[in-house]
Amino acid sequence: MVQKIWFSLISIGLLMGFTVNAFAVAGFSEVNNELFDKAHLKNITEPTILHYKYNRTSFVDGPREDTIDVVVSNIRNTGRRDTHFEFFTGENKRPYQDRDNQQGNSIFVFFLEFDVHELNRLTGGDWRYFQRKIRWALSKGADKKEVEIDYQGKKVKAVQHIIQPFINDPKNSRYPLYASKYYIFTMSEAIPGEIYQVRTIVPDGKTWQEGDAILTEETLTFSGFDNL
Repeated sequence: MVQKIWFSLISIGLLMGFTVNAFAVAGFSEVNNELFDKAHLKNITEPTILHYKYNRTSFVDGPREDTIDVVVSNIRNTGRRDTHFEFFTGENKRPYQDRDNQQGNSIFVFFLEFDVHELNRLTGGDWRYFQRKIRWALSKGADKKEVEIDYQGKKVKAVQHIIQPFINDPKNSRYPLYASKYYIFTMSEAIPGEIYQVRTIVPDGKTWQEGDAILTEETLTFSGFDNL
């Protein structure tokens, strides 16, 4: 499972960075608390595999599809669970360590880890820099929108949190293609694990709304579950 020791250490370090101050503290934004502090796994009451689909369209790298599975086990009376991640398949599989005794669904953390390393590759910048910008944007707050999503043949309520972490960065001229990048987190208590989708959009311009032209889109979307 472990492919390279140094890569695992980098991954662990970034995960720790994203989860610093992970518990609800006065003054933290709603989106920060919803992502990092909420007990997303509370609605999973028996060992379960959560299935996610990854899709990418990109004028730089072309299309790509893959899958991610989150294995939730050791259901405790405290509300905590153990988690194991099969993040991508084949040569793209990423060597993430198990996270035990968890309340939250870390799938979004690992997706952000993947995202900042992709930005590192595409821009020649430092993934730590992009990581800090995303963390700061989440701590400041997000645009919030109530939506409906399709789940098991019916519409269920969900909430979207939207940030543009790089838009006001005075140094974003160093990575102009990605300066306007959007991050959209869609969450629903009707979904096992509560994280329905993480979506990123690189618009063909400074702003974007549904239906506008895009340069790159990546989505991580909940696709179902199986009981173990």
